[in-house]
Amino acid sequence: MADPLRVPDQANDISPRWLTSALAENQPGIQVHSVEIVDVVKGACTKLRLALRTNRSDFPATVLMKAGFEPHSPHMRGMHVNEVHAYRDLLPTVEIESPHCFAALADDTGRALVILEDLCLRNVRFLEPQKPINFNLAARFLDGLAALHARWWNSPRLRDGSFAWVPDASEASLAHYFELLLTPEHFQTFATAPRGAAMPRVILDPARIRAAHAAMRIAQAKHEALVINHGDMHLGNLYVDAQGNPGFLDAQPRLGSWSIDVSYFLIAGLDLEDRRRWQAALLQHYLEALAVRGVAAPLFDDAWSAYRRSVIWGLLIWLLNGSNFQTEANNTAAASRFAMAMIDLDTFGILGV
Repeated sequence: MADPLRVPDQANDISPRWLTSALAENQPGIQVHSVEIVDVVKGACTKLRLALRTNRSDFPATVLMKAGFEPHSPHMRGMHVNEVHAYRDLLPTVEIESPHCFAALADDTGRALVILEDLCLRNVRFLEPQKPINFNLAARFLDGLAALHARWWNSPRLRDGSFAWVPDASEASLAHYFELLLTPEHFQTFATAPRGAAMPRVILDPARIRAAHAAMRIAQAKHEALVINHGDMHLGNLYVDAQGNPGFLDAQPRLGSWSIDVSYFLIAGLDLEDRRRWQAALLQHYLEALAVRGVAAPLFDDAWSAYRRSVIWGLLIWLLNGSNFQTEANNTAAASRFAMAMIDLDTFGILGV
């Protein structure tokens, strides 16, 4: 849905007048008197911490803006718009801990941004991709994930156009990654990078990865419930608030099987040996959390098969993730975890490729 307010082309275009208009819908009567950029983090998007002086004593002194001010941003506008929908249309329907959104804007050029609370003001603890979590914290995040999945579990509204903005887990929605699979010279830049060097050679087969992804989608359509997934459940997108509640950041909602989120989270978030020891018990915990929320959860054996099939999703993402989005150290840590899970769980085998 287009917003009549134009989204800035660059950070220098963020003015007090523009911010007053951007915040007006959710903060009636607010006037922004001054704005200062106090911090910038570059990556898949541009994150700006803004210091604001307003006419409201109850409005926070700083906010976080996520926008597309990077050279690669024109190619990622779909992701930016998807995040606007996440904060505007999905997260308000679910009772999970996530940042308060002051504005979620998209215009008719395809540019989009969100203005969020500055979580540092609440002293949250941000998780990190290279610091795997323990069993109890993983279980708490699975409780939150079950709440998200249960809200629209196999709902007719997922097929009647109510969520037409949500992309699915098809090959078309991951066109960039499949383009890299199909271009040998591009694939080799990842296969010979540190992440590829850390992986068993049997995994580095682009034709087999593509076939496995296709087989996963077919199996999921036949056997698994449709949900709205968080879409990017790695530790860098998660936090714990001061009360110990698990918090969810940077959602990229997708229509697909619940198992995509669960396998992606557990494999990326747990140390290799911990994942081997705990994955079955944590999967059972997730199924029980669904049941508590009124969902007719899958039987464990069916869920285990779904979990094994979905490993290919995370492998595709982390093997071919750009080093301008995540550091090569983070890409290597995650890609090697998924490669070993592919072998431990015989994902190629269960998918018949």
